[in-house]
Amino acid sequence: MRACASSVAATPRAHARWSRARRVARPARSGRTAANVSDDAPTAATGESVSGAARDVGGSASTSDFSSRPYRTAAEYAAEGDAFVARHFVNLKNGIEAVPALRDDLGVDFDFVRIQSTMCEAGDMEKVIGELDANFLLAAALGYSCVVYDYGSRDKKRGAPRALWYGLEFVRYALNVEWFGAADRVPVLRGKNVSRDFSKKIRSFSKSAKKKLRYYRKFLTDDVKKHGCVRLVGVYKLTEHDDDETFYATLLRSACAPRATEALNEERDDDERKNKDGKKTRLVSEGACVRALEALGFEAFYGGDADEEWVAQVGGKQT
Repeated sequence: MRACASSVAATPRAHARWSRARRVARPARSGRTAANVSDDAPTAATGESVSGAARDVGGSASTSDFSSRPYRTAAEYAAEGDAFVARHFVNLKNGIEAVPALRDDLGVDFDFVRIQSTMCEAGDMEKVIGELDANFLLAAALGYSCVVYDYGSRDKKRGAPRALWYGLEFVRYALNVEWFGAADRVPVLRGKNVSRDFSKKIRSFSKSAKKKLRYYRKFLTDDVKKHGCVRLVGVYKLTEHDDDETFYATLLRSACAPRATEALNEERDDDERKNKDGKKTRLVSEGACVRALEALGFEAFYGGDADEEWVAQVGGKQT
C-alpha cells in the first residue's frame, strides 16, 4: 500500500482518487487515527466518501463479508458489543423511565445526557452538540460504548425516538469527523443517506462549537485511535408519559435523590453481608447489557447503515 501511495502522489488528481478509494475500502479497526489538526484547522467533513464497506466485526465475520455492500445489519453491530465496556446515559427527560430498569434489574451506574428532540426537529444541530456534557464526550473519547436511553411516543411503527434516530446519529457523525477526519459509516435518517446534509451542518458550525468537540480529541486512547471511531448505541421503548413533567420529576427524585441512593447502597451492603455468593452478577459489557435489556422489552438502535429501511433498499440491490 505504501508503494501505491508513493506512485500516485505525483499527480494530485490520482492521489485524491486513491485517497477516496482507500478510505472507502479499509476496515474501521485497521488504523484510522485521530485527525492531526489544530483547533482552527478545517476537517474533512464532505461526507461524500462515507461508506459502510469493509470492517472487522470483532472476529465474528471477515472483512470481505462487508466489502461488497454499503450497509451492515443491526445484528452485525450487536455482535461487537461484548468487546466494549458500557457507560450508560439517560436522555432527559423521557429516558428517565429507564432508571428503574438500570438500577434494579441491571444494577449499573448511569449518568445523564440531553439530546433534545425539539432541536433535532428544528435542525439546530449545533445546539445539540453544545448541550453534550463532559461525562459523555470523555466516555466516548476513552473508548467506552456510550449507551443512550430514551423513550418515544410519536412514531409507533418505527419506535426509536427522534433524539436517537436523528440526534445520536448526528452526534456520532460529528465526533468521528472532528476526531478522526471522516465518518465511519453512511449516516442514514429514515432510509436516506444524509452525508451531504450532515456535512453542510458541520461546516456551518461556529468556531466555538468546533473547538468544543476538538478539545476532547486530546483524550483519545491508543485503542480508540486504532479503532478509528466512537461507539454510540441507543436503547429505547415507547412511553405513555410524554410531556408529563410531574411523572418524570417524581420518578427522578425518588430514584436518584441522595436519600434514595444511600438507601439503595445500604440494601446492597446488607445483601452482600447476608449472602455474598447470591449477589447479582454485575453487567459490564455493552453486549451483556443490551441482551439483558432486550429481555426486559427494550430494543437496541445502532443507527447509520444498520437502519432497516436503508438495509432493505440497498440490500435488495446486491447481486
